[in-house]
Amino acid sequence: MGTKADIPEVDYEKKSSRCCTSTRSCILLIIFGTVGIISGAVVMDIVYDKILEVIVYDMMHLTPSSMIYPEWAEPSIPLTSKFYFWEVTNPDEVFNGGKPALIEKGPYAYDLFVRRDNISNNDNGTISSIPVYTYVFNREKSIGPDTDRFLGVNMPMTSTAYMMRDAPRFIRESMSVVLEELNETMFIDLSVADLLWGYDEPLFKMIHDLFPIEGVDEQFGFLLGYNGTDMNGLFTVYDGKDDVSMLNRIDNWKGKTTVDFWFTDEANMMNGTDGMMWHPFIKKDEKVLDLFHPDFCRTMPYVFEEDETFKGIPMRRYALSPYAYANGSTYPPNEGFCKDDTCAPNGIQRMDPCRFGSPMGMSNPHFLYADPSLSEEIIGLNPDEEKHKNYFLLEPYMGMPYVMRQRLQINMFLRDVQGIKQMGDVRTMYIPAIWFAQEVDVPDNVIKSYELGFQVTALIVEIIKYIMIVGGALMVLAGTTITIVKYYRRTQANQYLNEKEPLLDNKPHPHKKTSKRKQPPSASTRKFKSIAQSETSEASELD
Repeated sequence: MGTKADIPEVDYEKKSSRCCTSTRSCILLIIFGTVGIISGAVVMDIVYDKILEVIVYDMMHLTPSSMIYPEWAEPSIPLTSKFYFWEVTNPDEVFNGGKPALIEKGPYAYDLFVRRDNISNNDNGTISSIPVYTYVFNREKSIGPDTDRFLGVNMPMTSTAYMMRDAPRFIRESMSVVLEELNETMFIDLSVADLLWGYDEPLFKMIHDLFPIEGVDEQFGFLLGYNGTDMNGLFTVYDGKDDVSMLNRIDNWKGKTTVDFWFTDEANMMNGTDGMMWHPFIKKDEKVLDLFHPDFCRTMPYVFEEDETFKGIPMRRYALSPYAYANGSTYPPNEGFCKDDTCAPNGIQRMDPCRFGSPMGMSNPHFLYADPSLSEEIIGLNPDEEKHKNYFLLEPYMGMPYVMRQRLQINMFLRDVQGIKQMGDVRTMYIPAIWFAQEVDVPDNVIKSYELGFQVTALIVEIIKYIMIVGGALMVLAGTTITIVKYYRRTQANQYLNEKEPLLDNKPHPHKKTSKRKQPPSASTRKFKSIAQSETSEASELD
């Protein structure tokens, strides 16, 4: 028989209200916790992207107040130019129609320093400057001093002979006499410094004295007049302040928005940047990035190859397009780069129009990726992607190249010219003369300074993200647990009352006279009833 002592004296109301005063507040706790989890997992990634945009947009524009401006005006990143020369080991055989046997000599390395003079911010969102390049020989990175000598193709003489190919025979024969008087031969012995920075060329002096031509000096050298001068001319690019997608994009060069060397409007277009930087936030679908440099006389397309990392930093690799040196028959848009007999096999592009008619051609070093007919005419070539490919690694958030390998080979077109005996019986071919590589490898200290802002931002956002996820999970867990406990206690209370209430009614004993006055419910019973009524009331309110 139940008695008052049988009922446990537990304060259920007090325990059930420690965390949630009502079922509604518990449900709100679960809702807020769920929102916290979703916000941490999804929204914070969006917030991070927005914070990153603000940081990058503030850094990446070419105005004096931006972080990148001093680095653009005078880069601190080490640049190196390496030059490789082709020595002809069998000149007599080549003169008589044999294949040239070449030996590569190099590298001869120069530290390259760049600064921009006459900087002017324009009202139309552009900035103008004259880039000045200074070369300093680096003996440690070179195989020898720049006084090293080698026997190479005589480019001024062979160019002159080529230009006379369609002249009347008596003029060609007269030119041959002149060349003999000047001791000109198909091959010439020069030093590294001679070929790069210039040497006195008797033929050019004669031409200069007789027929002065703008741009033609009395000397010849691949970089004649470029060391420490403003020979590259005035560049105007977009500053990216109003439209960051236009950052460093070329507006005009020497006041012209196109070049005028080639034969179609498309070929003469100046697209892209000078290669120092592209716009921030390079997208996955940007498969082609253009680069324009006066040395190339044209826009060079670089195509996306793959994602990779450099010193732990995500990069996108872009390489010179396979169709960059293709002829028009293989790639029709390139038809504008050649005409008539200036069209070369795939893998080499003639430069006659921007080199005063000299039959030079540019290609990848060692004729990498070129038509096999080109390398079949030469002994000593060994194309290697690792050494000769033209590419760069781009950090996509800022659009900055962290690794760059710009590689270019200059070749000379040779053929016999009747009446000019200095050309002998040379076979028709393209013979490599020199190739060079401009290399950039961003050092560790620059990487740290560039990436610090991104890493700190990412860390802060990541901490907030996990605080929200963990905090939200705890709120959901607490709200769910308390709701379950409250529901269980309410069920238990109702069940207890249903089972025990008859025992508390003090029914009369068959052998005992009882009082007619009804006994009041015990304190425990009142508490159970209170809990049940409270829970029922809350459930009704939610309904």
